[in-house]
Amino acid sequence: MAITGCSSGLVVTAAVALLLLPAQYYVPDLYSTLEDPLANPPQPETSATRAWYDLTFPHLPPLDLFVTVTLLIIGSLTYICEWIQRKLLERRIVKLNQYLGASVERLRAWDAQREQQETTLKMVQNATSEYNLLLYLLLRQHRCLASHVPPASTCFLDNSDELHFLRNASVDA
Repeated sequence: MAITGCSSGLVVTAAVALLLLPAQYYVPDLYSTLEDPLANPPQPETSATRAWYDLTFPHLPPLDLFVTVTLLIIGSLTYICEWIQRKLLERRIVKLNQYLGASVERLRAWDAQREQQETTLKMVQNATSEYNLLLYLLLRQHRCLASHVPPASTCFLDNSDELHFLRNASVDA
């Protein structure tokens, strides 16, 4: 899957380079059969590679070679630049993910601390309410005993102003 690493700019550059490349680059025998055999005296072939080179490159226009090589160099540079940019963006994404993970962990810690403080506050409010109730009951019992009347059910008469601190525990009386 080498094509997945290529961008559209690189593919277009390669396609243009291949389209501008003359046909004799692809099929060297295409133009060699059309040539006049008397125009060029036969030369002794030392190897197959040397023969292909001698048949192909002397007949190629230098401008075509220059444009093709230039486009191939531009395509290579485009690929290298895009590869560098992709690597830089990957590093940036990794750093942002690390920062995001650290931020999420801090938020979770703050949320756990807030929940713990809310739980502690509720426990303190409940303890305060219980303390106020016990204090109120103790004061009523002390009043009944101080009145020197035998304890009866009517001894614990509630006045409305005696219960104000029980109804609103957060307000100091």
